[in-house]
Amino acid sequence: NLYFTIEAFNFSRNFNQFMEASIIKFSAEGSISKKQINLEFRPSNKKGIYFTFPDGSFIEASVKNLSSATRNTVLGSGKNLICFVEHLLCAINLLQIPSLEIFIDGQEIPLLDGSAKPWIDLLKKWPEKNTELTQIELNEVKASLSKDTNKDERTVLAYPNKEFKMTYIFKSPINGEQSWVSWSLNDGIDKLARARTFAPKEENQAMGLIGKWLSYDMNGYDLPLYEKDEPALHKLLDLFGDLSLSGANPLGIKAHFISFQGGHALNTQMARILSKSFV
Repeated sequence: NLYFTIEAFNFSRNFNQFMEASIIKFSAEGSISKKQINLEFRPSNKKGIYFTFPDGSFIEASVKNLSSATRNTVLGSGKNLICFVEHLLCAINLLQIPSLEIFIDGQEIPLLDGSAKPWIDLLKKWPEKNTELTQIELNEVKASLSKDTNKDERTVLAYPNKEFKMTYIFKSPINGEQSWVSWSLNDGIDKLARARTFAPKEENQAMGLIGKWLSYDMNGYDLPLYEKDEPALHKLLDLFGDLSLSGANPLGIKAHFISFQGGHALNTQMARILSKSFV
């Protein structure tokens, strides 16, 4: 009994030391609130990603808790909301972190430079990684369709494929030219993660975000692009983060997702369709 007690004590002490060593603290200004947002990333004994608030309530990063997907992805449960979750979720799933509890004292994830790269840099040494993802077969074509106010049809499709892949067909907001870009894990996570969000110059100016995010007007973008397809790659970044709300790491889904000018609304519709199919 004494041996068991000592072993139990050592296990408890080691577990607590692991927990404390694994905590990552981070603070940054919220893009909307302009207040400091404090986050703590902690190991979790629950599968999945959870946002926990000062009152002890929490929101699971799941499409069942989707509150809005108009301009960004917003999760809600009870009286709590958390917006701008897509970039952080993209980073967590690119790093193949299977479970995480994120304590947060605000209602928005700081957007930083508008990409997922700062979160990759923050969490890349996280000790728990799922190196053997569950492989999910997609046995039929999944489709989600919508139309915007300009009567341009926007579509997100998922075709069975030997591995996870995404393609985005992009219509430039500057000159209307159409282009496309694809991404798979073979392209490296940084190529996707560092693609920054973008918005009209007057919109970013009103929010005090000039110089922080990519802004554009009819003359082009105000900051150098990492590569010519960066805006389209950011749309794929959003798609990847939103698809994780299905309950599976997108990297494990054997499908080719093709988005024609899709956004958060269609991305999360696809996540909901997928969640009913394999979760």
